[in-house]
Amino acid sequence: MPPPAPQEEPADESWLATYADAITLLMAFFVLLVAVSKVDIAAFEDMADGISKTVSKKKERKSPLKELKEDTKEIVAEMTDGKVLQMGVDDSGIVLEFDSSTFFLPGTAQIIDAAYPVIAAVSELVNAPQYVMFNLDIEGHTDDDPISTAQFPSNWELGAARAGAVLRLMNETGTEIKRMRVLSYASTRPKAPNRTEDGTPLPENKAQNRRVVMRIHQKPFEYSPPKYVPVTSIARDAEGVEPTSQQEQPAPTQEGQAAQ
Repeated sequence: MPPPAPQEEPADESWLATYADAITLLMAFFVLLVAVSKVDIAAFEDMADGISKTVSKKKERKSPLKELKEDTKEIVAEMTDGKVLQMGVDDSGIVLEFDSSTFFLPGTAQIIDAAYPVIAAVSELVNAPQYVMFNLDIEGHTDDDPISTAQFPSNWELGAARAGAVLRLMNETGTEIKRMRVLSYASTRPKAPNRTEDGTPLPENKAQNRRVVMRIHQKPFEYSPPKYVPVTSIARDAEGVEPTSQQEQPAPTQEGQAAQ
């Protein structure tokens, strides 16, 4: 009589519970880490692409940011010499830098005719359906040479006007106003020193500092209305005195009435 066939023992899957708990804790840890840290979006996208390519061994994953970066490179290469319009990345997304000396008439916020097609091409790009989640910060920067005209009392107004002119043209070519905002930094954020230590002007550096910077990112524009406090309440709290009503005030004496 042949021996009975060995019975297969059921697989022990009790380890799965411990494994699932560990994965859940790791996920919670990384979510918390991201929540309290400043995320470099560009580096994060590169890391995600690398992990996806290594793990899946399939076609390289392209994120919207990476695709936008490649498309922006094409515009810069096809429409400029790479000097009057430069492209870079920062911790939030893509940075385009427009040379003010090339894009604007000197001392004004008037965009020259030759610059219109370049700005229009950027607007058309960011209006593509796959890029509508991106917002734009448009910054105006100047050198430290003072300006004082009826239109621009200082470099703050000039920087804001130039950034506003780019925003206006972007809007005219289809980019929604709610996706853009204007900032002016005047001469407070130079790329290079405007002068030597002894005060000698550096013309080449000044030309670099006259620029409009466009930051294309996925950060939402959030606005929280302030909670206004009545001025009388602030004054009362500062004095530490409770107001008295007219009825609580003592009636004037006869001497006081005579004095009034």
